[in-house]
Amino acid sequence: MKYALSLFSALFWMAMLPAVAMATAAEEAKFFYEEASGPTDEELSSEVGFIRYTYTTKLSHSGLGLDASEKQYLFNELLTNALQGDIHALAMAAVLPHVDPEFSEGSDVTPIEPWLIRHLGEAEGHWLLGVFYLHWLSGSPPLSHDPVYLNAPKHFRKSALAGNRKSMLFASGHVPKGDDFTPPPGQELKHPMPDYIAKGEREKWYWTVRAAELGDAWANYFVGSEYAHVQSGWPLEETSRMVLYYWDRAARFGYSNAAAWLSLIMEDGENTDFGTHVVTERDCKKAFFYMALMARMETDGEYLKDKKKSEAGAAAEFHGQKFLKGIPKINFAPCMTQSEYDAALKESKIAYDEFKARQAEEKAAQQALYDKAREALPELRAELAAVGVKMGDGQ
Repeated sequence: MKYALSLFSALFWMAMLPAVAMATAAEEAKFFYEEASGPTDEELSSEVGFIRYTYTTKLSHSGLGLDASEKQYLFNELLTNALQGDIHALAMAAVLPHVDPEFSEGSDVTPIEPWLIRHLGEAEGHWLLGVFYLHWLSGSPPLSHDPVYLNAPKHFRKSALAGNRKSMLFASGHVPKGDDFTPPPGQELKHPMPDYIAKGEREKWYWTVRAAELGDAWANYFVGSEYAHVQSGWPLEETSRMVLYYWDRAARFGYSNAAAWLSLIMEDGENTDFGTHVVTERDCKKAFFYMALMARMETDGEYLKDKKKSEAGAAAEFHGQKFLKGIPKINFAPCMTQSEYDAALKESKIAYDEFKARQAEEKAAQQALYDKAREALPELRAELAAVGVKMGDGQ
């Protein structure tokens, strides 16, 4: 780099070093669960949370686990809650018999899965089922992988084909190598991955880029990272332009690591760290914008300069003042005006507000979908009763 970096910037780079160890099945499941935007622990009911807890603690180890009667008691409690409107509990009740049949022994709950898909739709229904299969790779030790490996990819692929971006990254990692793939009608890409990257893996890159185009933050970062690692024969100007395009989207969709990379690239106009090569016109205003945006992401939209309240905000302000005034001791000349500083702060607030508005809109749409499905629960109760499932009072 042409200029000395602060400790803060150096820590940025260290935080973004790629992991070198191979992920275990449980780690991979946890990663995909998080990147597939699964429900947070706070969103899960106690019934769902406790069953998951038994498989992430010593309770799952041989000799310390639940016996069959305890599992069936928990399952009945889960089903009771599910039929009172807990959609997450319904998804778990649909998945459990495939992963650990002792839970549902004596109860035929096969009507639940098609009911979820029918009333949530292919996109959301298959996604939710896929997400709950991922719970069962995260135990210690993991449960039988066969039903998970067979069913989770199946559900995510169907969800992806129905247009759900939350399923597309998982689908991209579980497709055969090769180029024999035609995008679904109406889901063609605006910016298909060029052959110098995608050749031999067109379907993998189709799903990754499609997720990025639909607004998945991590997918945008991942696609940009692929362009950033330029190899012999790749056109540097084109790849650099695509890096900036995708990482800007990743930052605006909430992935702060992308903002960190962009701030460093924009400060220097070039970067070759960690096998990447990105060139662009130096722009200190943009560098400060990305730092301010990242700071806002960590403090609910506020730009806090006090280090005691926000280390990211204090670091962003340090760089803002450096760009405004320069640092003669290291021959760093001013590269941003006061009006540019003010504009960058304003733009970072607008970008943050747009990010939160998108989040709220997506959450509201999902909640409306779940509420609509709850209206059809009497239909599911009737289907379960028809196959002999015993339900408690109030169901």
